[in-house]
Amino acid sequence: MDILRQLFREEEIKRLVLENDWLKIISKEQIRSVLKILSNEKCNNKVLRNIIITYPEVLRKNIDELNELIYILKGYEIIHLEVLFDLYPLFLRKKGYEVDNFFFIKQKEGLKNDEIKKLLEREPYLIDVTR
Repeated sequence: MDILRQLFREEEIKRLVLENDWLKIISKEQIRSVLKILSNEKCNNKVLRNIIITYPEVLRKNIDELNELIYILKGYEIIHLEVLFDLYPLFLRKKGYEVDNFFFIKQKEGLKNDEIKKLLEREPYLIDVTR
């Protein structure tokens, strides 16, 4: 948990571990990899704290899946991922194909990619309510 001390006070880390038993056994390398990927997308300490507090499971997310999600979002020209993830940390639960599906559904509704992009950037939680 040393790596989380950059972001959290000791009592916050204890609470996180108490609420998420799996944090006791997760590797430092896994946590470091996730934090590095998110930091590379301009997620500052405030954003990282929000993400981890809201969705601590991100720390055990498969690195390849996380990279794929980011790659697909960038493919749709969503470049301010730090804002997207800060607004809706649970977006990080998504897999790349779910973003593709969201765009496909919205295209069928008559929206252009630029409109869909703006919609997702403003209201990222809509990915969970669109079917």
